[in-house]
Amino acid sequence: MAGIDAYAAYLPAYALTHNTLDGPPRSRGIARSVAGFDEDVITMAVEALRQLSDPSGDRLLLATTSAPYEAKTSAGVVHEALGLDAGVAALDLRGHRSGATALDLVTRAGGYAALADLRTTRPGAPDELAQGDAAAAFTGGGERAAELLARAGHTTELLERWRLPGERHDRVWDERFTADILAAAGLDAARRALTAAGLDAADHVVVSSSNARAAAALRRALGGSGEDGKLEKATGFTGAAHPGLLLADALDRAEPGQSILLVSATEGADAFVFRAGAGVREARSGPSVRAQLEAREELGYGRYLRWRGLLDVQGPARPAAPAPAAPPMVRRAGWKYRLEGSQCGACGKVTTPPSRVCAACGIAGDGTAKVSLRDRTATVVSVTRDHLTTMPEPDVAIVVVDFDGGGRLSAYATPGTGAIAVGTAMEPTFRRMWTTDGIHNYFWKLRPAKDSTDGE
Repeated sequence: MAGIDAYAAYLPAYALTHNTLDGPPRSRGIARSVAGFDEDVITMAVEALRQLSDPSGDRLLLATTSAPYEAKTSAGVVHEALGLDAGVAALDLRGHRSGATALDLVTRAGGYAALADLRTTRPGAPDELAQGDAAAAFTGGGERAAELLARAGHTTELLERWRLPGERHDRVWDERFTADILAAAGLDAARRALTAAGLDAADHVVVSSSNARAAAALRRALGGSGEDGKLEKATGFTGAAHPGLLLADALDRAEPGQSILLVSATEGADAFVFRAGAGVREARSGPSVRAQLEAREELGYGRYLRWRGLLDVQGPARPAAPAPAAPPMVRRAGWKYRLEGSQCGACGKVTTPPSRVCAACGIAGDGTAKVSLRDRTATVVSVTRDHLTTMPEPDVAIVVVDFDGGGRLSAYATPGTGAIAVGTAMEPTFRRMWTTDGIHNYFWKLRPAKDSTDGE
């Protein structure tokens, strides 16, 4: 079966609506989705994939243009954080067209895929607010969410958006030159896909393109409602994640049996025709794309620049956090990536980090079992604030929590969680702690649970 069995989308909790440095903020009527300073492609992919209730398959694909590592496979870290079987292959797909490629592979060959990107431009760039951060995840091998009716592609070599090794920001050619070429490629792929599907038009048309002019032209030519254009004004173009984000939003809105035409026009074009499945409502994991838009917090431009490292400010006079070493990362992988504790076979208590000696009864032996705490809710028992943090915030919260079912953890809270009190319900989230000596240190932070209430 060629299709999508389940899907989920992840939008970070922040939105940037202006990039004004001098004078009062001037809104341009658009916003970009902004990941936290402790988020990147890996953490957003984990966030999206964790929402899928039962990811299955023999391969994990990670599509992105902004992988945290060169040469090293970023999908391997995602694989470890999800606790997947060692027999599941973890593969990176790179480039602006990689999102469409991942969708093609997962719908036709099964497995699961994460499309994730973190977009950064130079401060004040014309398209600074037109770029955004997001992730989407899909499980193939079934048709509960959607059946793939047809797919067509159009490849053309075009110098439109590129980045040299070691560079941080994309270089962009004048969009007026490339718009017509991308629009023609997208129209050709869309018409061939519709013909192969036996359709004259689709009920829902969504267009993703790295060129805003090409996207607008394709929507007009294909009879799109412009809903994806409205979404893009609230998120920005999210790179390799954008086709997945638009498809997730279309599936959120589609009725069973309706057709969806997805066109991605970047370095050529890819077109997909889906038919929404009978179980499309049950296939979504987590909140809808539009619901996540409503829940975002507006971010100041100065704070955004600090988070991205685009504004160099003096931090506290303290040494940088130490870099993690490879041997202990392997030995303690269960704790570091999956937040595993050890459950005592004698008293049933959970010890964190895992140990052969129970912290509760003191019995040592081989009767302990590993239990993952990453999907459990925890309750705050202590809160303090670190005012000498090396993170790009003036202070961050450190909380001690007790997990439901046992286990205690002292960890950082995510940014923007200032209302934490004793008794607040928290949940773990995978984040990048810091980077030292070229090594990214990933671990789990805590954020208020979606249904949390503060203690009295």
